[in-house]
Amino acid sequence: MRYRISTYLELRDKNIFLEMCRIHNKAFTYDTVDTYSFLNFVTKDPNAREDLIYIAIDGKGHVLGFLVGVDVSKEPIEVVESSRDTIWIKDFAVDPDLDRDLLKNIQLDLMKFFLNSLDGLGKKKVILYAYAPFYFMPGVNVLYEDYIEFFEELGYNKISENVNYEVDLTQFYYPRRIMKIEEAIRSKGITIRRGSESDEEAIVKWVKEAFGNPFWGVETLYAFRNNPPSILLAETNNEFIGFAVYNRMGRNEFGPIGVDGKFRGLGIGSVLLFRALSEMKLAGHRYSVVTWTTHLFFYTQVPGITRIKHYLIMSLEV
Repeated sequence: MRYRISTYLELRDKNIFLEMCRIHNKAFTYDTVDTYSFLNFVTKDPNAREDLIYIAIDGKGHVLGFLVGVDVSKEPIEVVESSRDTIWIKDFAVDPDLDRDLLKNIQLDLMKFFLNSLDGLGKKKVILYAYAPFYFMPGVNVLYEDYIEFFEELGYNKISENVNYEVDLTQFYYPRRIMKIEEAIRSKGITIRRGSESDEEAIVKWVKEAFGNPFWGVETLYAFRNNPPSILLAETNNEFIGFAVYNRMGRNEFGPIGVDGKFRGLGIGSVLLFRALSEMKLAGHRYSVVTWTTHLFFYTQVPGITRIKHYLIMSLEV
């Protein structure tokens, strides 16, 4: 079968994104994404570059595979300079129904075109999938062995790992234990409330400064763009001491979450977690995904966890 590799800059056809989404879902059955989120994450990312989206197309115009590259050039502004030598492959998939040899050739060609485009850009490292906050997967799921073996053959190595927890919200409930903790922290003058639009500027600034994570700041900002804002705040004496984001980036995902170090150990994080999942359940979500974490015991206290997905963050020195 003949095919060609083109950039989205050359094609400019939004219907292509629908085909790309379908291929992603065929290739990554444990990490599917709805078409609305796929389109938003690819096109509304402030760092998106049409010249770094590579698409393999056959003679009839059908998409066979794709690669979405992106570098941090605009947001978050705090890490633009420190990220100048790094580029991400946000998504990369080839139709698994293709002949094995054809599939491998398309994978190699997509990678070749992408890596050749880096000449002169000053990039020294490529990171796979784990591109915050516009990620579909926080790395390569360990169950996708063919992809891991392909990346290893190209010289990619694991640099870290994390997990996602899937929570069946039909089985989730608010335990008495958490109710007692909430009552105890309330007696200490600590309140939990939903964030309002008027909190946006102060909270985003506080999250960046308190936790030193500009990417959390972006995810917090987007939480305020939901209607109503999908963020819970913990306060005492008119001071922010904790937060939890849910419906992350418009998806049925939980996180990030954080509590000021001076107030940890009181159970504030657990209350924020359970309150946020309760909000998602009451909003009609049947399941939630706790994303990109290395924490074990904190999340295993949640009723309704049905799956833990393990990811490898892999990188290549170029």
